[in-house]
Amino acid sequence: MLGDIINVRIMSDGVFSGASGEQSYTVYPGRQIIIPGLPAGEIGECGARSPHPALVFDRDGEFSGQSVICAKIMAHAEIDGVLYYICAAEGVMLFAPMIREVLEGRFGSRLSHMTCLYEKSCGAVIFRRHSGNVEYLLVKNRKGNNWGFPKGHMEMHETERETATREVREETGLNVRLLDGFRTISEYHPKGRIVKQVVFFVAEMPGEDVVIQPSEIERFIWADYSLAIKTFKFTNDKKVLTQAKSWLIEQLY
Repeated sequence: MLGDIINVRIMSDGVFSGASGEQSYTVYPGRQIIIPGLPAGEIGECGARSPHPALVFDRDGEFSGQSVICAKIMAHAEIDGVLYYICAAEGVMLFAPMIREVLEGRFGSRLSHMTCLYEKSCGAVIFRRHSGNVEYLLVKNRKGNNWGFPKGHMEMHETERETATREVREETGLNVRLLDGFRTISEYHPKGRIVKQVVFFVAEMPGEDVVIQPSEIERFIWADYSLAIKTFKFTNDKKVLTQAKSWLIEQLY
C-alpha cells in the first residue's frame, strides 16, 4: 500500500473542513501544508468502493476546487484506533519526522502508530590523522551485523546536523563538530517500497575516547581507506567513503 497512487475525493464540494467546520492549516518551514479534519476524505484504490479516511498533504495548501486528485500514500497512521492513509500530491516527498511533527501537533497522544514510506537518518564520516595517514571510524551495527558509519533516525524538530551530532554522540560517545562544505546523501530500500535516505557529514576525531553504545553497536575499528573499502559490504557505504576521502584530500593537502 505504501507508495501506491490512489484517487482522493474531497468532501463538501472540494472544501476541506475540520471538526469545527473550519479549514485547518499547519505551517511547516518552507511550505504550507493542509490537513483535512476527521473524516478527511474518501479514497478509492483502483476503483474500490469502500471509503477510507485520509489526511492529505499538499505543497500549495489547496486543490483549486478539484473534487478528485491523484495522491501517493506516504504513511499509515493509527489515530484513535482508526487507520488513516497519509497522502501527498504527486511530486511531494514527505519524510517521517515532518509527518510525525504535524500529526502529533494536531492529534497528540491520539496518534499511536505510524509507518512511513520515506525514512530519514543522519550521520557522519569521522576521521583522524594517525602516523601520517587518514583513518576512518567504522562501527558494526548490532542489529544488522554490518559495518558502517555512525548514524541514526532523525527526530522531530531536529536539523540534519543536529541529528548527526546527536547520533554520533549516542553511538560513540564523541562530541564532534561537523565540518562545513561536505554533505552527501545515500538512499536504499531496506523493506520493500520503503525508501531510507541517509545524510552524511564529515567530522574530525576530537580529543576523546570512543565509548560505544552497547545496545546499538557491537564494536568499532579505525581503518585507512583501503581497509575500510574491503570491510564495507554495501556499495552505498563505499560510495560515501570515497566521496569523503576525495573531499578531505582537497581540504587537508
